[in-house]
Amino acid sequence: MNRERIGNLTVCLGLTVLLIGMSWGSAHAQTKLEKPLSGGTIKITKSGSYFLGANLPTGLLVGPAIGVSTGVNNVTINLNGFSIIGPGGIGSAAGINASSSSGVTIVNGTITKIAGKGVVLGSNSTVAGVQLIGNSGDGLTCTSGCLVTSNIINGNTGTGLNFLDSTSGYQNNIIVPGLGGSTVAGGTNMGHNVCGIALCP
Repeated sequence: MNRERIGNLTVCLGLTVLLIGMSWGSAHAQTKLEKPLSGGTIKITKSGSYFLGANLPTGLLVGPAIGVSTGVNNVTINLNGFSIIGPGGIGSAAGINASSSSGVTIVNGTITKIAGKGVVLGSNSTVAGVQLIGNSGDGLTCTSGCLVTSNIINGNTGTGLNFLDSTSGYQNNIIVPGLGGSTVAGGTNMGHNVCGIALCP
């Protein structure tokens, strides 16, 4: 290989490393979610990508552990393999409440023992790779146009997946009802779901 080709190769490798570095930085421009000193709700007030850096215990019986403010759209919440852990009991709390937002994505973790619903979504949102276990309400509620895929929804007191219309879809989930609860209401079964010992609706 002559010097000219070596020089060109070095330039190409340099540009490749630069581009990879730039994409790495943009892909990881996330904000760490920090629990308020008061112990109340973590409030997300602007669009962006957020992540947990540790388990998030919450003693709230009313209000969400994480709340996305009204009208704040296009939010990603990466639970990062960690858990939101409630106090148990019955209340009107939620693990994550984004009921007045659109384009919310929640991935990769566990929401359990919430004194209310695990996740509450508005429209056009996605939940993937999440375990919703033993919450004192619905595992997940969505207004419209949600995709719920590759989750475990087990032992929630209310409905496992509660879609308020038929435009949402669910696939590749394991859904086990809790005591007195049911598996799925509304939505469209896109296949490969397991609903306890019964067929998924």
